[in-house]
Amino acid sequence: MTLKAIFFDLDETLTDRRASIDSFIERLIARYFPDSDEDTQLRIAKRFKEADHNGYRDKREVYEMLVEHLQWVNPPTADEYLTFFREEIPLCIQPMDQLFPVLRHLKSQGLRLGIITNGTVQVQEGKIRQLGILEYFDSIVISEEAGIKKPDPRIYMRALDLLNVLPSETWFVGDHPHNDIIGAAQCGIKPIWCTRAGSWDYSEEVKPYRTIHKLEELIRIYTEHDEEW
Repeated sequence: MTLKAIFFDLDETLTDRRASIDSFIERLIARYFPDSDEDTQLRIAKRFKEADHNGYRDKREVYEMLVEHLQWVNPPTADEYLTFFREEIPLCIQPMDQLFPVLRHLKSQGLRLGIITNGTVQVQEGKIRQLGILEYFDSIVISEEAGIKKPDPRIYMRALDLLNVLPSETWFVGDHPHNDIIGAAQCGIKPIWCTRAGSWDYSEEVKPYRTIHKLEELIRIYTEHDEEW
């Protein structure tokens, strides 16, 4: 079957979330801990990353953990912190290495590109605008707006319908083994696991179609697939 479309996860796939979080922590310290010394700043960064759980913990729960474990002089309310996070995190966003050359190459091949991401519209759209990648994508599906989250098959089916492509004509590139890889595979989409470290748990029934450690490897995989056809 000819490949017609590629969908991408956003965080830790198109964005370098780890670098983005480092930048956000700097803003958090500047705002709420401006007089802290270097050791304190390192402890704040460590605590934040533990609470954040790579973005997979509810942001209000993250706030509660931070209030409990950090030495605040005057902690913000939950709403104040959430507003600060939603306004600042898009400004901190960093592109994954080689993001733009990869997107340009895939678009030049006539492929339709989409994003399927869990999160709020305000934050995820803000990240996409900050990255300057909107022009490359034919559809963007955000869980808050869709009312369903990955790995629910319905969010993938909605994205497929928007581009009018079949699962068998589509790849999905993402970093999360369950939400991205298993979720896409259950819909008949070929999943490509984007990991900068680690190996797949092959006790899982579902396996990635391919594994890449850097985004630019996607060009090689696409070229090899194209030559097969």
